[in-house]
Amino acid sequence: MLSPVDNQNHLYVLDGWGGLHPVGASPALSTSATWPTKDIAYGLALFPDGTGGYVMDGWGKLHPVGSAPAVDSGVYWPQWIGAREIVLAPWSSSATPSGYLLDADGGIHPFGGAPQVSGNPTWPGQGTARGLVITPNSTPLAVMGYTLDGFGDVHPFGGARSVVANARFEGDVARGIVLTAGRNGLFVQGYTLDYSGGIHPFGGAPAVTSSASWPGQDMADSLVAWTKATSDSPGGWVLDRHGDVHAWGSAPAVRASQTWPGWDIARGLAGAGSGGGSTERLILEGQPTSDGWGSYFNQRDVRWASADVGDTFPVWKIGCLVSDLAMVYSHFGYRFVSPATIAAHSSWFDGRGAIFNSALNIPGHKTIIVRNPDPSWIRAHLAAGHPVIVGMNLPAGGTHFVTLTGTKGTSDYWTNDPWEQNAMHVPFSGDWFTRGPIYEAIAFI
Repeated sequence: MLSPVDNQNHLYVLDGWGGLHPVGASPALSTSATWPTKDIAYGLALFPDGTGGYVMDGWGKLHPVGSAPAVDSGVYWPQWIGAREIVLAPWSSSATPSGYLLDADGGIHPFGGAPQVSGNPTWPGQGTARGLVITPNSTPLAVMGYTLDGFGDVHPFGGARSVVANARFEGDVARGIVLTAGRNGLFVQGYTLDYSGGIHPFGGAPAVTSSASWPGQDMADSLVAWTKATSDSPGGWVLDRHGDVHAWGSAPAVRASQTWPGWDIARGLAGAGSGGGSTERLILEGQPTSDGWGSYFNQRDVRWASADVGDTFPVWKIGCLVSDLAMVYSHFGYRFVSPATIAAHSSWFDGRGAIFNSALNIPGHKTIIVRNPDPSWIRAHLAAGHPVIVGMNLPAGGTHFVTLTGTKGTSDYWTNDPWEQNAMHVPFSGDWFTRGPIYEAIAFI
């Protein structure tokens, strides 16, 4: 069985686009897949020697990093972004890659020759699985471990002993779990992480202090234990959603090589012999972005995400066109208008939250609505300086609206997308989740 090396020098941050960023003095590791316009890289795990491992995408596929060979996860969900975490087995190496993938409903899927496990609970359709750990004494013949649900419960499988004194939460706020070397053999010891950075001992593990916390905010992303910490003085690191890495307990401070202030894009922290992963928050921090064109509004912005559209559904859920309209208002100088002020006009919407065409009229300007518009019609209006909102049928089902702010070359547009993070003046083309055939265009003159 391989003992993990000092992961202080083999520590990496994964971003949602698939980028891998060394922390501190960790050497660079090569990657094999990136998604420049899709936040779909959800997890990272490394071999105990730290030389390689795998990035897990949200559909369940695995992508080698460093010395790792290609391996089939055994699952693929093209219509369900259901992968939640990947762990590598204690005996795993580039010669014998083995591990497990956790899905959102608690299913545990072996890959690379790892044996099946039994006894793990599942929560079909609930999506509350949050973490997976394998006990360090597991072998190819006997694998034991634990899953963590969003409410803090720690569930043994494979014959693992039950844990005691774990923190439990009223809401879905648990974000990570680690096991640590126990000071005695009576209880399984370790820590769970909550979304605000709280680190909670279980099984008699000593209380620890952290170098960062965010009371009431969903900011903590991943939890890693320091492999060289002693049983009497455990420690490790917490990753926040902006990419900063914060020491806890006895672990030394380390510096991240890349951070993303204002973005929820850090997706996992992994050290030698460990892994972590996360998904994007539904509700985002405020994104108060503007330029000479006008203001950018994201429908998931915390300032109005929970406001109802008329008397129906919240802005985060159905407010793409509401947010687009607010952006056009700002373009014409109405800087006091926001998605919240538009959503508050209950008479502008029907009982399903659809906006009436009459509500698309901006004072002092003319509105033209065209079904199945020709691209030349759109380009002519953009060339004349007229903002154009377009509605699209998405490949995965449903519709989405974005604001076109100008032409980009001869066949593309600059776009304000109210769903994607900080998506002001981004290309319309590309492998986005939020693009599809245009069925409607609304020009404002």
